[in-house]
Amino acid sequence: MIALVDFVSRLVGDVGRFVDIFLNDLILGAGDPVSALLVVVGQVLLIASVAVLGYAAVGALLGEIGVTLPSLGGRGPAE
Repeated sequence: MIALVDFVSRLVGDVGRFVDIFLNDLILGAGDPVSALLVVVGQVLLIASVAVLGYAAVGALLGEIGVTLPSLGGRGPAE
């Protein structure tokens, strides 16, 4: 249980550290807008891919117990 608490506290601390590095080093320090843009685009792509994978995983788990989530696209199940 202690390892889980350490993991969560490290995760939360690293998010704060990332924001600090992003603001101080990329935006205020370097003055290079291309670097900041690349970091933001990378984070958006990463968050979007994790969200889609999470939605698919939760949909698969819920599908096993009989709950169906709405389809994100495509034709859906054949009737």
